Amino acid sequence: MSAATASVSPLVTAPPPARRPRVLLVGATLGAVASGVVVLTALSAYLQVRGDRLGDGVTALPESIVLPLTPGNMGLLTLSMSAITMAWLVYSLRQGDRQHAYLALGVTILLGAAFINSTAYLYQQLAMPLTLTDTSGLLYITTGLHLVMTFVGLVFTAVMGFQALGGQLTGRDAEGMSAAALYWYVTIAVYIAVWYGIYITK
Repeated sequence: MSAATASVSPLVTAPPPARRPRVLLVGATLGAVASGVVVLTALSAYLQVRGDRLGDGVTALPESIVLPLTPGNMGLLTLSMSAITMAWLVYSLRQGDRQHAYLALGVTILLGAAFINSTAYLYQQLAMPLTLTDTSGLLYITTGLHLVMTFVGLVFTAVMGFQALGGQLTGRDAEGMSAAALYWYVTIAVYIAVWYGIYITK
């Protein structure tokens, strides 16, 4: 063995450590499922209490309280559009098309913010005290938990977007944005259940 070969550290010649595949995607899946279960549990409690009140011949909410359908429908529409833009975002990153990826990222975040605004408008229209009835409190809890889930999804997407700006999430390395997209799709699916349970079957 020559002196030059002997002076080379084994750490230099060692192969790079194996990359653990889809760690972020698995973590996002577990987080999305856990968040969805929390929201759906609150929705189940709301539906149970509302069913009990209706069974006793009492309205779910006082007759003076009108639960408007328009904000809920607009929320569903904006989230449905954001599902398309999110898919566009992931596709653009995988194709290395950063210009369209940034556009899709901006539109997705804008639609998510519009959904939060529509829910805030619903609260303003309701003007209902939290402790007015059992169902009023559970209504706020269910929709509020979903708002938190939506906010987490937006932050997750924004963080992955900043990494994409740095060129870290393109081509085969776009797993982070795929994880954010998965969390966002679960958020949308959970809202469909909330929309139907609270606004449609009211």
